[in-house]
Amino acid sequence: MRNFIFFFLLIKILIFSQFLSLAQQSQQENNIHRIYIIKFDWHTGVIFDREEALNFFPSLQDDFREFNFIEIGWGDKDFYMAEKETFWITFKAGMFPTKSALHVTALMNNPEIHYRGLEMVLIDLSEDDFIRLINYFNRSFALDKNKHNIKLKDGLKANSLFYLSKEKYHIFKTCNAWIARGLKRAGVPIHPFFALTSKNVMKQLKRVDEYKRY
Repeated sequence: MRNFIFFFLLIKILIFSQFLSLAQQSQQENNIHRIYIIKFDWHTGVIFDREEALNFFPSLQDDFREFNFIEIGWGDKDFYMAEKETFWITFKAGMFPTKSALHVTALMNNPEIHYRGLEMVLIDLSEDDFIRLINYFNRSFALDKNKHNIKLKDGLKANSLFYLSKEKYHIFKTCNAWIARGLKRAGVPIHPFFALTSKNVMKQLKRVDEYKRY
């Protein structure tokens, strides 16, 4: 009888442990955040769910409230915002540390629909890694004396804006290397030193088998 009671209690403990393990696994899965890396000619951008990022992203809490996704890119301020690229703007961006700007675009639809046909990589990040990525973006925004972001002008697309960044652009820190640095902080196995071009960023990401990619 005593052995039966011990065996019965052991079975209950094992069942409870399995239930607890499944509950923890489900909770972890619910904390997965999907991001999208998109290639536009020379540039790459990162897209993420606006609401998921909101608590960790004070620099953009008041902007694009009616949209579901945020896309971020970064680059040399004059080159990025120029209506016409000139030799001097290109030369200056490549040879000297220069002021930079963030380009933020708001999307309503899922990025896979909005950018159908463009090269894209999908990455699932844990909660902690997602927060590290958003903090990396957040820290790049230059702020005024009231701690508000500094809007520069309308962006290159519909529902987009340029913001002043407090970082410096230079030949070893291109727009694509900047994206790669953020991904590396988020635990993505990418080498920013080699990520000078958008082609290399996508090539590195596609080598990582565990990511869902398109």
